[in-house]
Amino acid sequence: RRCPREKGSAVSVDDRGDARPPQAFRGGAGAGGAPTPWKAVGHAGRALGLGAGVLLAVIAADILKSIYVDYLWFRSVGFDGVFFRRVNTQVPLFLAGYLVAGVAIGGSIWLARRSVPSARSEKSFIPELPPAAIWRMADLALAGVALLGALAFGAAAAGAWGTVLQWLQAVPFGEADPQFGRDIGFFLFHLPAYRFVQSWLAGLVLACALGAGAVYGLSYALQTFQLRVTPGMRTHLSVLGGGFLLIVAVGTHLGAFELVTSSQGLVHGALYTDINARLPLRHVLATLAATAGLAVVGNAFLSSRGVRLPLAVVGVWVAATVGAGLYASVVQAFQVDPNELRREAPYIQRNIDATRRAWGLDRIVEAGHPARPLVTPEEISANQDTLENIRLLDPDAMIATLNELQALRPLYRFADIDISRYPLNRAQTGGADQQVLISARELDLDRVADRNWTRDHLQLTHGFGAIVTPVTEVEDEGLPRLALRDIPPRTAYDRLALTVDGSRIYFGELTRHDVIVNTRESEFDYPDPQVEGRDIRTSYAHDRGIVLSSRVRRLLLAWELGDLNLLISSQIHNDSRLLMRRQIAQRVQRVAPFLRLDSDPYLVIADGELKWLLPAYTSASTYPYSQSAEGINYIRSSVQVVVDAGTGDMDFYLVDLEDPVALTFSRIFPELFTPGTAMPDALRQQVRYPQDLLRLQAQHYQGYHVTDAEIFFLGEDFWQLPVQRTRAHTQAMEPYYVTMRLPGEDRVEFVLIVPFTPRGRENTIAWLAGRSDGPHFGSLRNYRFPSGVLVFGPSQVDNRIDQNALISQQLTLWDTAGSEVLRSTLMMVPVGDAFLYVQPVYLQAAGGRMPELRRVIVANGSVVAMEETFSRALDVVTGQRGPAPPEAVHAQGNASASHGTLRGENGSPPARPAAPGELQRLLRQAQESSKASQAELDRLRRVLEEIDAHLQEQGP
Repeated sequence: RRCPREKGSAVSVDDRGDARPPQAFRGGAGAGGAPTPWKAVGHAGRALGLGAGVLLAVIAADILKSIYVDYLWFRSVGFDGVFFRRVNTQVPLFLAGYLVAGVAIGGSIWLARRSVPSARSEKSFIPELPPAAIWRMADLALAGVALLGALAFGAAAAGAWGTVLQWLQAVPFGEADPQFGRDIGFFLFHLPAYRFVQSWLAGLVLACALGAGAVYGLSYALQTFQLRVTPGMRTHLSVLGGGFLLIVAVGTHLGAFELVTSSQGLVHGALYTDINARLPLRHVLATLAATAGLAVVGNAFLSSRGVRLPLAVVGVWVAATVGAGLYASVVQAFQVDPNELRREAPYIQRNIDATRRAWGLDRIVEAGHPARPLVTPEEISANQDTLENIRLLDPDAMIATLNELQALRPLYRFADIDISRYPLNRAQTGGADQQVLISARELDLDRVADRNWTRDHLQLTHGFGAIVTPVTEVEDEGLPRLALRDIPPRTAYDRLALTVDGSRIYFGELTRHDVIVNTRESEFDYPDPQVEGRDIRTSYAHDRGIVLSSRVRRLLLAWELGDLNLLISSQIHNDSRLLMRRQIAQRVQRVAPFLRLDSDPYLVIADGELKWLLPAYTSASTYPYSQSAEGINYIRSSVQVVVDAGTGDMDFYLVDLEDPVALTFSRIFPELFTPGTAMPDALRQQVRYPQDLLRLQAQHYQGYHVTDAEIFFLGEDFWQLPVQRTRAHTQAMEPYYVTMRLPGEDRVEFVLIVPFTPRGRENTIAWLAGRSDGPHFGSLRNYRFPSGVLVFGPSQVDNRIDQNALISQQLTLWDTAGSEVLRSTLMMVPVGDAFLYVQPVYLQAAGGRMPELRRVIVANGSVVAMEETFSRALDVVTGQRGPAPPEAVHAQGNASASHGTLRGENGSPPARPAAPGELQRLLRQAQESSKASQAELDRLRRVLEEIDAHLQEQGP
């Protein structure tokens, strides 16, 4: 509008009647030549655009740098094919997601800008800025938001590369789910991909709606907060709302399939209410949502453009959604709960069958076990190979001892002790295996004093060697007898067939820092055993790692690792190599993130080299009707990963060719997997049944050994894992390795076993064995005891030990005399048709860190003995000799627990003269024992027999 003005004047008046110079609206200078706010906005917009461009360039450079470093690492480990397979999938997915999202979000904002009311009606709510300036700022901000949103959606699409590849390369299971009749592979491979696409599209529509909402909200503010809806706005919002409802309809339809993995009922899977109430309602809701979506979209193009029809359809859909939940609750309360067994039995049976298949429980070979009450001397003689491998050295107790004895320098540490087996020299034993403890002497930088960059990254690069000790033997003072020891490693036990050539550990469980090798700075190798205070130096002997061949490569690696010294250090030259990702689990997961690794990698010696074995699992969480645990409901031990401790080389051996999940990944990454038959014999002999797998299988087998739905529902035959006590707490017994001859087998095997007790009771009812050797690797056997036969459980035997007056007295005496008693895991060892319970007892000084084996407790039925050695305790519980006199026990409490070997001691104790005072002492012992519980009567009998023997020696 123009106001009256004098001749020659030119003054504009805004809608509020304020007179302003015309240059204020053209970006000219105000009073005093200062820039107007509008011009300042223009400068700020350009600066903001320039800053955003620089930021995006930096982000892009950082991403490309990380991709390049990843490529260098994958090529250095020999899996560049895996890298390109992944990148060649991620890049197209990112670009597709970015372009689709960018066009959708940007187009939605553009349509919203075209649909807002005319600018003539706008009034600025910021006095210093006219509406046009505000719109300019908003356009810049919304463009940036659209760009960042497109990047986010592109990244989300790229992150789904594994889901997409599994969908494209899926191997069918060849078995159908019981509800929909679809192959199990549909639920594991196809449905997750469909669900991702549906969720991605739903998020994109919401992002488009938010962008449009921001434009319409600003327009509403500029219209003095008076709502004006134009036809274009109505059409735009109708399309967005209708599109979202259509996507919701697709999600509701997919959700019907997901009922078979529901965890909301009595057992996992779709139960009666799910199938008869929720499933039909899902179809109804999907139809209503699709109808509502079409009605909303169609309404945008109708001439009348009323809102009654779409609102009515949407209202029906919302009401049906609320009513569906109420209807399902009514069905559950009035049809299922009063007749739960009859209603749920068919679905419980589905759960039983699916759980047994998904967890490999259907492969368990069931067998009976006679469970005799006592191990006989004849069974002892027939099972010497089992008895000679009973583990007396407990890894938890020995870890502190080995660190005291064999760490040798503060910078070394034994992080973990593994249980394995190695052949004895054939000339002496015919090639039988000896169970051993083995542990790697790794470098632990946290123990290094005076740390600096050169020491951390150039000098201290590796651990050295390992220790091996038979599980049955100790030296004087109860310390382990080491078959492999010291630096450099030397064998000190000629019965074990061990040779070690490559001993340097550049890759392990503790090696988490990057190092540069083949530099001008020599590496610390080990302390010179001949000259005190002098170190042996070395340099990396292999051609592994990323070659630092140029300044540009060093610059990019320094940027990626945040380590400027990598670029400026004069100790590094063009032939130096960077070893990164040296922690073995992290290393393997970087190559194969789709594998679930066992929590306990273990060291092996194969052909003179140190290698790590990592059992790896394929798993899933969407197997229909299967009971889940730890976030999964399907698992197979399909891959054995071998990592060389010196070179870091990784081999992925595919050992289960019947696992569709593993076969799918082998189709995706054919260059990654090696057939299990190609595994070298030296490695194959060290493969063992994984503890994590048997623990999970045992947890499920407690209930799912029952195959009848009615018995399962009643829960009357459920089992539980025995409870074991420690000084601090009680916990479920973990599976443990035993070298033994399984019932009905001719050869001794290395097996992983765990016993079961009935729920709510403590006696043992069955035991499960995972086999490790030869063609039986990976198979399971369960041995169940006859009904009506009582076999003591671990906690019952533990109680009998505590109730034994002599054992309890001795342990209490040690525990209160400046020492600490450590009782190891009580192992139940099958021997013939019965069982022995064995528990090593350790003693360490109060506050000390070096437990020593002092006694061995053995229980045979109701007979319990604690002796210096396993063989003596075994003789006592089988009636071959009497127990050691209490005074002898006390006198030897601070002496050696064993001299030489813990096995092979035979016969009775050496004869000794019996004095009248000794006879009186024995009589007092008999009187004290007579006052003890029934559990002591057998011990009383043996004491009386010893008295009688002494009397016979003295004569009349």
